[in-house]
Amino acid sequence: MRRTATLLLWAVMGCTPRPTQPPDPSQLRYPGVLAPPQALAARADFLARQSLRGRQGEREIHGEVVVQKQGAALTLLGMTPFGSKAFVIQQGAEGVKSQEFLPGALPFPAEFMLLDVHRALFMGLSEGPGKDGERRGKREGEWVTEVWQDGKLMRRSFRRLDRRPRGTIEIEYVGGMTGERPPARIVLKNGWFGYTVEIATVSWQPL
Repeated sequence: MRRTATLLLWAVMGCTPRPTQPPDPSQLRYPGVLAPPQALAARADFLARQSLRGRQGEREIHGEVVVQKQGAALTLLGMTPFGSKAFVIQQGAEGVKSQEFLPGALPFPAEFMLLDVHRALFMGLSEGPGKDGERRGKREGEWVTEVWQDGKLMRRSFRRLDRRPRGTIEIEYVGGMTGERPPARIVLKNGWFGYTVEIATVSWQPL
């Protein structure tokens, strides 16, 4: 099941440093396995524009991004407050490529950003709704838990089996996620790196 949620897009996020900050994620290992191009190709195509707001410690996070899934390719386009391109990240048959149009727009590796996108869009336990309640399963060294209610996905979480890093990544689909279209608001809490991001879907359309 595809979950349209652009999670962890730190570039263009207007971060304001403060004296005390959590560890820099780019200096840590962020484990996870991206869905391969053939798996992306099996998903329906879409185009989404989303607004991001969140916090890592005392650092504020905000920005806007466009996400496009077309064929076997996934593209993340970060926008500046003036509507111009800040960065672009592309995943395709040749791997992951990224480009900065605004210096410093990619303070973290592009793979970090894609991993959070994949956790919400492509790392589910099933392709469609089933019985309500809690579902659990393992995927690529991670314990995945989902909560369903009235045929809607309400929450999804990830925990490393080796506990490296410790903690849980929690994704809440506010109001529930059903079918292909995301809810108006999604909240991601990353207990591995200590940040929270709220994603508001401004527009979404199938391609």
